[in-house]
Amino acid sequence: MRDPDYEALPDRIRSALKNHVRGLRGEKETAFMLDRKFGPDNDAHILIHNLRLPDGQGSFAQFDQILLSRLSRTASIIESKNYSGRISMNDHGEWTVWYNNQRFSTDIPNPVEQVKRQRDVLAAWLKRHGHTKAFERIGVFVSVPPEARIDRKRIKETEPIFKADNLVRAWEPFGMVSGIGRLFSTGVSTAQMTAIADQLIADHVEEEDIYVRLGIHFGPDGTSAEPDASQAADTDPEPIVDTPEEPAPEPVTVTSQPATPLSEPTMPEMVFPSPGPRKAGAQIEVCAGIMERTLPDGRIAFQAAKDDHIGREALTALCKGRAVWNPMLANWVCPPEIATEIRAGLLNAVQLAQLP
Repeated sequence: MRDPDYEALPDRIRSALKNHVRGLRGEKETAFMLDRKFGPDNDAHILIHNLRLPDGQGSFAQFDQILLSRLSRTASIIESKNYSGRISMNDHGEWTVWYNNQRFSTDIPNPVEQVKRQRDVLAAWLKRHGHTKAFERIGVFVSVPPEARIDRKRIKETEPIFKADNLVRAWEPFGMVSGIGRLFSTGVSTAQMTAIADQLIADHVEEEDIYVRLGIHFGPDGTSAEPDASQAADTDPEPIVDTPEEPAPEPVTVTSQPATPLSEPTMPEMVFPSPGPRKAGAQIEVCAGIMERTLPDGRIAFQAAKDDHIGREALTALCKGRAVWNPMLANWVCPPEIATEIRAGLLNAVQLAQLP
C-alpha cells in the first residue's frame, strides 16, 4: 500500500487490501490480549493462532484463535473483527456498522453465525479424530476493538460478542476452573492436550498469498504490475458435489510423548509460492465453456463460465481432491502434471454431467 503504483490499482483490489490490513490489525490486538493470559508458560491451556482447516465440503474454515483448556475440557473459538464504529443488529438478524462521519450504515456478515459455522467444523474434526471426550464443549466468542461500540439495545446479552479488553472476563465462566475446582478436576493431561493441538496444527492448510489471490504480479524491479482483472472477475462460489464419506481414523492413543498426528494426505499444490515476475498466460478454451490459463508461478487455473452450470459441475467433479478451489478468483488451481489428467477427463465429465 506504500507502493507508488497502489493508487493506480482498481478500486476492488485497493478495497480488498485495506480490508486485509484491517483484519490483521484486529487479529493482532486480540492475540496480544490472549497471549498475556494464555501464553506458552501456561500448562492448563494451549492457544493456537491462524488455523485453517478443510470444512469437508470442498472449502476451508479460517480460525483466528482456538483455545484448548484441559481442566475444563473445553475448546473456545475466538473470531476477531476490526469494526471501529457502532455495531448493531435488526429484528431480522442482519448486522450493520455505523462508522463515524458516515450518514448510512454498512452491512456486514453476521459474525456470530460465522463463528458458529467454525464451531461445526471443529466439532466434526474432534469427532473424526476421536477427541470428543477430551473436549466436551466448544464455546464461540467474537472480539471487537475496545473503541468499538456494541449497541446492547439491539444486540442481546446472549450474543457472544465482546470488546477485546473484556474478552477474557467474558470467557472465564465458560472455560475457567477455580483453584478449588482444580483439586477435583477430571480434565485431560497436558500431554494429551498437546498431542491434540499438534494434530490440529498438522491438518492446517496454508492460505495462498494475498497477491496471488488478488492477481497482483511483481516485475523484476520489485514494483507491482497491473493485476490480471480478467482472472478475478467471477467470484461466485463453486457448486458442491457430494462425495462418499471416508471412514474415520482410529483415535490417537496418547502416551507420555506427543502422539504422531493423523493428518489427511496433503497435496503439493496446497502451498502457494510468492508471485514471480512473469505474467499469466492468455485464457485457452479446452472444452466447451471451460477455460484454462498458465499462472505466473507455472500452475494451471481452470475456470468454467459463470452461467455454465453443467461445465461448473463437471469441473468440480474432476478437480475436487486434485486441485485447490480459489473462491476469490472462482477457479481451480493445480500443478501442470495434475492439469494434464484434468484436461484428459473433461469431455467425459461434461457428458456425465448432462445425464438426467
